[in-house]
Amino acid sequence: MKRRPVVRAALGAAVIVAAGASAWAQAPAVAKPIATAPSNAGEGVSVDLMSVERKGSVLTVKWAVRNAGKEKAHVSYGLVGRDQSTYVLDEESGTKYYVLTDKEKHGLASEHKYIGSDTYGIDESIEPGATLRYWMKLPAPPPAVKTINVFLTKVEPFESVAIADR
Repeated sequence: MKRRPVVRAALGAAVIVAAGASAWAQAPAVAKPIATAPSNAGEGVSVDLMSVERKGSVLTVKWAVRNAGKEKAHVSYGLVGRDQSTYVLDEESGTKYYVLTDKEKHGLASEHKYIGSDTYGIDESIEPGATLRYWMKLPAPPPAVKTINVFLTKVEPFESVAIADR
């Protein structure tokens, strides 16, 4: 009779291990970029545009910076303030959309700081072989707008990028 608790414990552990293995096998694949462009931030540095999604009145843009070079590189994105260099553009209407801010005028974006010239943004170094990921939230263009141009500092514009509606 004393063996039943042991058997139950063993069966319970087997179920937990099997459930864990099942969850591991179903882990999502690494997302593929929508587009990739070289950056002027350094030799071997490129930017992957990962997603452009509209949910209600907010547009979320995600990107990754990869340093395939041999030396440390420096990336900087002006998000809020006088020298905003990172934004999206509705080419048909000519409307620029900049990073949203909260009541305290903090940008709704990846962790950022004062980078000078009355501008707040992302400013950091990227080691060789490293990848850094960023995001920003902007006002969404009207639902009729299906594509947008994405401007990121020191990268050619990503043009006519499809907006995924969520």
